[in-house]
Amino acid sequence: MSKPGMPLQAALIPDCTTPEAHRVAYKTAKANDAIFVCIARHGQRWKVQLDAMASRKPYVSDQAMTVLQAAAEALVLDGTVEQANIGADYISMWPIETEERAREIGAAFHAAMYGLQLLRIAAPSQPGPHPGPKRAVDTNP
Repeated sequence: MSKPGMPLQAALIPDCTTPEAHRVAYKTAKANDAIFVCIARHGQRWKVQLDAMASRKPYVSDQAMTVLQAAAEALVLDGTVEQANIGADYISMWPIETEERAREIGAAFHAAMYGLQLLRIAAPSQPGPHPGPKRAVDTNP
């Protein structure tokens, strides 16, 4: 079982098809200071939703969200989903053929959002332009 405030495994992502289930899952995410993730039946198919605003930690930066945007666009291009909405703190994708695939996608995006959020905490972006290339790490073996 995942610890509160950590990425959820696919099997642990809540099914929020009913409004009550959605309310309870979102409230639980907020109480655990976690990024919210759920799946929900959308007609005969499924939808994935993520919301970083449930967490009090810093949001994922706009630059980092471009990684998630590219991944969502790839899912649209390969036909896995027909629509994807990506915002600074919110992701939704639908329709997804099966519950299992929706859980896989939800878990992957949830883990990615957590990783990007933790990276922002560990290495916050600095305001202003960069003065030029700096070699802080030697990449030669």
